Amino acid sequence: MALSGLALITPAGAATAKHSAHRHHASQSSGTIPVELKSQPGTELDKAARSLNTDLLEDATRHNEQPIVLTGTAKLASKQKGTILFVQLQSYRLCGSAGCTTSIYRKNGDKWDTLLDSVNGTIRIARQRHNGMADIVVDGNDRWVFDGQKYQDTLNSP
Repeated sequence: MALSGLALITPAGAATAKHSAHRHHASQSSGTIPVELKSQPGTELDKAARSLNTDLLEDATRHNEQPIVLTGTAKLASKQKGTILFVQLQSYRLCGSAGCTTSIYRKNGDKWDTLLDSVNGTIRIARQRHNGMADIVVDGNDRWVFDGQKYQDTLNSP
């Protein structure tokens, strides 16, 4: 199957059902930097992304799909320790009407910690920081802030 209907970066209009119902935040994309995701077969980033998503890739293979693996990196902290890896898998099975999901990981010694798991929409890095890490803006209006270990959705905050 051809993947001509899938874009090579997170689609701008994609949003999860949870997030599409919460459009009360004003657009927060001004003053942010987009995260660029691209296919980088055979690189260390690609190998890490595939290792971190082995279960999803194996499931896709069982269904005769070979997802496109997109990766990117970004600086989220002024004194950043370890690589920040953004990963998006694209295939018909893994991407729905809300688009494809992206996850964020941080290299911590020999392992990777999940900072943000499976969000839909364009991802931009904000200038504002919480607990030393830049806020993440998903789909233009959904701000995620770092709580010291993971990113938390501000739409769920009181």
